[in-house]
Amino acid sequence: MPRSRMTQSLDQLAKKMLGRVDKKGKRHAAAAVEVWADVVGIEIAAHTQGFALRDNGELIVYVDSSAWAHQLSLMSTELTECLNRHLNQESVTSLRFTISKKVREGALMKVAEVDTTGFYVLDDTKPIGLDEIEYSQAVKVASIIKDETLKEAALRAMVKDLELKKGKRRSTPNPPPGASS
Repeated sequence: MPRSRMTQSLDQLAKKMLGRVDKKGKRHAAAAVEVWADVVGIEIAAHTQGFALRDNGELIVYVDSSAWAHQLSLMSTELTECLNRHLNQESVTSLRFTISKKVREGALMKVAEVDTTGFYVLDDTKPIGLDEIEYSQAVKVASIIKDETLKEAALRAMVKDLELKKGKRRSTPNPPPGASS
């Protein structure tokens, strides 16, 4: 008599196993916190951080200011619905927004990072080696330093700087005669 086989997908087996191991449903709590940023979008995520889902279904969210806490509390019904839709279950019943100094500092750091990214751009100028006369002039300037270790370090820094400046001059097209720079 042939044996009847009941096949199951790996996803089904994993869910069954998790259900047996996680009787209190804590994995749903982690999932709610994990998907917070995806559900609310970039702008809100920049000012918030999902923290914990309590046993009663209340999701604690840290915000960087009272203004954001107020605005998000007005949107809490829609956000709760979006979270539950994304999770495919009703695990989040309410949202609590708590002001966090750490989230505020993180948001300020992101703003500073964006501001400085455009300012500090890597220079792709190729250094051009110094000729004998240029190098001997650098040695002469560094010779006034009495400490040998300091003199060598100053000479290396000076030569590197001069080579970069020389490379920059060569890579920049000459302005037409009479043009002011």
